[in-house]
Amino acid sequence: MQRSSLHNPYPVIEKDGTLSFGGNQAWSDSAVMRKCGCGVIGGTDLLLYLSLHKDICRTELFQEAYLENGILELPEYLNYVNYMRKRYLPVIPYFGMAGWMLVLGLNRYFRHERIRLRAAFGVFPRNLWVRISAMLAHDIPVILLVGPNFPFVWGKHRLDMYHRSAGGEYSPSCQIKAHFVTVTGMDETWMRVSSWGKEYYINRQEYYNYVRKHSSFLISNICYIKSR
Repeated sequence: MQRSSLHNPYPVIEKDGTLSFGGNQAWSDSAVMRKCGCGVIGGTDLLLYLSLHKDICRTELFQEAYLENGILELPEYLNYVNYMRKRYLPVIPYFGMAGWMLVLGLNRYFRHERIRLRAAFGVFPRNLWVRISAMLAHDIPVILLVGPNFPFVWGKHRLDMYHRSAGGEYSPSCQIKAHFVTVTGMDETWMRVSSWGKEYYINRQEYYNYVRKHSSFLISNICYIKSR
C-alpha cells in the first residue's frame, strides 16, 4: 500500500507560545474531559478540519477559525470543544465515549448542517487499511479507537505509541488503551496520529495484534466516513 496522507495541515492550536498537532483533552477545565474526553477532541478536530478544508463542509460554527496562518488561539478552540460536547458529543463520567456514541453525534451534526456525509463505526478487519487509505485520499481524518481489553476490560495490555526522530528513527513514547486518536497519514508500516496535541506513530501490525489478542474489532476500529 502506498503512502497516504491528509492534503492539508492538521489543526494547530497555540498554547503558551507552543504549537500543537491537534487538540488535547488535558487543556480542559473539566476533570471529566481531562480523563475521558479524547473522543470529543477527535470529533471536534475532525469537524474543524473538514470545515476549514472542504467547501461542502463549511459551516457558520467554525467560521471564526478561518485564519490566514492556520493557527487557532486556545480559548477559541476550547469554545468549539465545549460546544461539541454539550450538543453532539457527550461524555459519560468514568466511561468516556464508545465508538457508536461518536458516530451518532457526528451524524447528528452532518444532518443539522446539511453535509452529505455519513459516519459508521467499524469496518471488517480485512478492509481496515484500505478504508483508512481511502479516507485519507479523500482528505478526511480517520478517528481510530484503541479499545479496552476484552472481555476482561480491566486488563493491563496496552498499545505502544512511538516518537519519530528527525533522523527517521522510531522509539516507544507512551502506551494507550481505551483511547481515541486521529490518523493523519499512513504508509506500509506506520500510522501517523494526533493525540494529546502531539504527533505520534502507531505500528500497523502492532495495532492489529493488540486488537486480535487483547481487544476486539467490535470495540477497536475506525470511524468510517463516506458520502451519502
